[in-house]
Amino acid sequence: MSDAKLITGGGASIGAAARAPLAALGKRGGGTTIPSQDGSAVGVGVIVFLSVVEIVLVDLMLSSTWARLVALVAALIASYLMTGFAVALSAYPHRLAGEALTVSYGASFHARVPLDLISEVSQRRVFSDQQRTAAVNDGVLSVPVMSTTNLVLKLREAARLEAGKTVGEIREIRIHATDAPAALTSIRRAMEGTLPAAAEPAGPPAAPRPGQVPTWLRRLRWAGLLVLVIEILLVTTGLLDWRVAAGILVVTEGTLSVLGLVFGAAFISQYRKLRRTGQGRREALGEAFFSLLPPPIAEMVRHEISVWGILARAVTFRTQARPGDRLLGRVGFAWRPGVLAALLAAGGVTLITRAGVSPLPIAGTVVLLYAAAAAAAFATAGRVRPHTLGREDIVLRWGLHHSARVPLTAIDRVQDAERSDDRRAEDFFRVPGRGPGALAFHFREPVEVPARLGAMRPVTTLVVPVADATAARALIDDHQVEEAQ
Repeated sequence: MSDAKLITGGGASIGAAARAPLAALGKRGGGTTIPSQDGSAVGVGVIVFLSVVEIVLVDLMLSSTWARLVALVAALIASYLMTGFAVALSAYPHRLAGEALTVSYGASFHARVPLDLISEVSQRRVFSDQQRTAAVNDGVLSVPVMSTTNLVLKLREAARLEAGKTVGEIREIRIHATDAPAALTSIRRAMEGTLPAAAEPAGPPAAPRPGQVPTWLRRLRWAGLLVLVIEILLVTTGLLDWRVAAGILVVTEGTLSVLGLVFGAAFISQYRKLRRTGQGRREALGEAFFSLLPPPIAEMVRHEISVWGILARAVTFRTQARPGDRLLGRVGFAWRPGVLAALLAAGGVTLITRAGVSPLPIAGTVVLLYAAAAAAAFATAGRVRPHTLGREDIVLRWGLHHSARVPLTAIDRVQDAERSDDRRAEDFFRVPGRGPGALAFHFREPVEVPARLGAMRPVTTLVVPVADATAARALIDDHQVEEAQ
């Protein structure tokens, strides 16, 4: 294979990680950068904090002076390298320079792709569940960020990739860029030979979409949780005298108060932006609130709120269907979670009545009753959260709070699902649940469905289990005919 058909690069590099902090502080190299990460401040902060805790604990456990020195040096080197790998995510972005595009993932992967080997570049969001940073599968090199790529580069001909342990023949490359439209423009200009040679970011910062969380707020929303964790660890581990701990407590609580004011102002700003886009009060309040929380915390809070919301609707015989919507499918009482809820509730009542009133039985009773409430919510979720057909869309609901909105204009055809439709693919999604039948929706254009921790991914085929597939399909067909008339 000729040099023009060879793409070279490298894998994880300790040297690159060691240079990353200096690279982040120094001047950027020549060419045009295409950032792929929002930042690494949170990761660096967590690593530094855990490293300090580890050094202190190890120092307390060791008695020999030389052992303490060796452990200290080893911990400092390890923490520096871990920090370097975290900083490298932003210090080594994708870069256009020297008639080549260097695809990077921090200090873990890089590959130099000649621009004359790229025939086409397009913007398409693809979700991947691959475990490796970079992987070659069926002729496609995928370098995702948070399991997502949004730029697709097609090659003129098959090329051999040799980048550390990532080796194979590829015809397509998928990468992620924080500003995909600007990156698309920069790569196309570079392919046409009209990209300026001076170092510059890949286009101006994209204007925030309505409801999009600002970058500064995405970084700051971890601060409150980090302060609380530090506060709890310092006090519970006894590393500080209680008087010093009390002083730190005052400082941290004061910091949290300031953060509370900042978050309050951000909440009002986000709410007003969402209202200006036409969202209702309840939807705008919910989205503005969850935008202030880190994704894992937001997911847990949604889960807790949904448990009690579903139970409240169940006892008042209400559903989440909107006024005027027609039901596509309803799942009755799920007997397994229902039986589990009854057993857990009975266990909690028995524990408190037989063991007496003391801290341990009370705590066990609370845990059992909460578990019973969660199981009861799962048992009644199918009735409270049905699939519905509206005037302009179909809303599919599953679990305690997940849902997907499917515009009727995006549907190409609806048919009974076959067994072959139950497959794993990037553009395929099966709504969790059980039913005697299932409908397969095929779309003219991708429709986004929930993925991990609130992220979304596009699909072109969606399978929905329903109680009566024939009746549901007939209802959709009749609705489309009515709208056409």
